[in-house]
Amino acid sequence: MAAAHEASEHAGRAESTNVGSTTLEQLDADVSRIANDYVHIPPIPMAVEMMRVRRRVYRLLEGRQQPADTSHLYLLAGILSGLLANASTDLGHYDAAGDQVRAAFAYGELSRHNGLRAWTRGMHALIEYWSDRPRRGVELARSGLDYADSPTARVRLLNIEARIWSRLGSVDDVERCIHAAEDARASAGAADLLHDEIGGVFGFGAAKAKYYAGATLIDLGRADPALAATEQAIELYASGPSHQRSYGAESLARVDNATAHLVNGSLDGAAEALLPVLALDEDKRIKQLQERLGGVRRRIAAPHFRDAAGARELDERIEEFCASTAVRRIPGGQG
Repeated sequence: MAAAHEASEHAGRAESTNVGSTTLEQLDADVSRIANDYVHIPPIPMAVEMMRVRRRVYRLLEGRQQPADTSHLYLLAGILSGLLANASTDLGHYDAAGDQVRAAFAYGELSRHNGLRAWTRGMHALIEYWSDRPRRGVELARSGLDYADSPTARVRLLNIEARIWSRLGSVDDVERCIHAAEDARASAGAADLLHDEIGGVFGFGAAKAKYYAGATLIDLGRADPALAATEQAIELYASGPSHQRSYGAESLARVDNATAHLVNGSLDGAAEALLPVLALDEDKRIKQLQERLGGVRRRIAAPHFRDAAGARELDERIEEFCASTAVRRIPGGQG
């Protein structure tokens, strides 16, 4: 009887939970809202909201819940850590982004969620790319394919790999990845929670694919196809729903478009492409824009443009833009 009572008491404790279906539904809604709001709201207030919701998830994980609910909470913690990795990169804190993305992958392992594991590997690859460790980025993008169950996840990872190979100057590898991405996009497969259902930051639609194509072609020095790809990306963002319009990706596509114009010798074309970018509010001036605009300034300083009318004015406007960025609006921001 003592053993029976012990079993009954233990079963009673195991049945108790601090998580109800309403709580999980609210957290799911919060995560989806944040992922979709992030593409059109500045990174700092969004990062604050990400941390608020993740702290709530952490508090719940300290309590007792059913195993399935624990796995669900780990998935939410992983998604929020991935979002914070994305925000950290936009603010130029790549070391912090690396810590967040490794935590996100660990939560993906705990929840056994391939969509999170695949997306996280791609995010980590991009962090390595921006941190000037492209070969490590290639390894991470490739490893993500082991978890990519959906066509969208595979297309994203292959585009990331192609972009990194272009930095390394390997045309053959770029073309291999592009062809594989085309095959993946045309293939059948189940939808993915992050890439297809939640979307927003996690999505990889036609506009983002064209933006990636433009960046890849710029690194390869192919100005004309880069112009075409970036113009398509800009048009797709401009003509799509306003709540899905990623100011960051669209602005970066415009910078790549300006770079392609400069490669073709058109300073006026570059200046026109950059007008909406240079008009961005300070809190939306993410680190990648600052870095890419530095490349534009180096091209303007070349002998071909040095004495051209408008070159000095454009250079001064870019300098002013880079002096007031989102990075400088947080403690420790170096610009």
